[in-house]
Amino acid sequence: MHRVYIAGKVTGEPPKECREKFIKAEFLLKKRGFSVVNPTRLVSPTSDWQNAMRICIKNLAECDAIYMLPDWKQSKGAKLEHAIAKATGLKVIYNYVEQGDVA
Repeated sequence: MHRVYIAGKVTGEPPKECREKFIKAEFLLKKRGFSVVNPTRLVSPTSDWQNAMRICIKNLAECDAIYMLPDWKQSKGAKLEHAIAKATGLKVIYNYVEQGDVA
């Protein structure tokens, strides 16, 4: 089973809506048989950006793939996670949940 990390915009998003978008992606990816790492379950809402990214990058490094939420390009953190995933050879999945793309 592939372990997939979810990446998307968090900073500046309404907390409830942000958490819901990550949980929706988590649910749909799990339904397709993936083991999922949801950063909104790992990082405290009171954590500062640098600490949050340390936690996220550590967990990303333990995954086989990264799933990019549609808003990822609007996020400094998600763009960093994307770059790390590409540089370390992780499979990058775009729009899987929305379009059923198995990229």
